This record gives sequence, C-alpha cells and structure tokens, in this order.
Amino acid sequence: MKLAKSAAFAVAALAFALGSAYGATAKSQDKDPGFNALDTNHDGQLSKSEAAGNPYLAKRFKTTDKNHDGKLSRTEYLAVMARKDLRTVKDKVSHALGSKESSSSAGGSSTNHTKSQP
Repeated sequence: MKLAKSAAFAVAALAFALGSAYGATAKSQDKDPGFNALDTNHDGQLSKSEAAGNPYLAKRFKTTDKNHDGKLSRTEYLAVMARKDLRTVKDKVSHALGSKESSSSAGGSSTNHTKSQP
C-alpha cells in the first residue's frame, strides 16, 4: 500500500513538472491565439474564416460545430481545445513514464525484500 501511494505521488509530481515545463515553452510553440483574438468581429462566435487563424481548429471546424450553425460558440471552441490539451498532456506523461521505466529497468538491481525465516 505504501508503494502504491509513493507511485501515485511520483506520477502526480511528474505531471505537475511536465505541465510547468510545457507551460513555459507553449507560448512560443503554440499556434493558438485564443478565442478572443480569433473573434475579430467580436460577436462572441467564430466563423470559419476567423477559425482559420488556428490551423488545429480550422481542420476540425465541421466536427467541432456541434449545432451545425456554421459558427463556433465559445463552448464549442473550449471543448475541442480542452480535448487537444488533454491529449497533449497524456502524450507527454506517457512518454516521460515510458522513458523513466526503461531507464530504471535497464540499470536497476534486483533486491530481495523478503525476511529470512528462522
């Protein structure tokens, strides 16, 4: 049980560390200017031409437009971008955990933790 708690804590700490590192570099690498910047006519919705300012969003415009009105509401925009962010975090965590496991198993030693019976 103690090992499970330690492992959970380690995974949580790793996720926070990756999130912080990603956040520091995301501004320079991300092509997402945000809803308000894309909404050039300030009507509270994104037309297809406004969404073209975000390549990820433009590619998924039709499937993101859930009510098929030809515009994306802030809710529709946030739903698709939250899925994108979640996928990015999952990929980074699984990549980090995969590299951590492979490095620990390659050089780890096998220790027997059982007590000797008298």
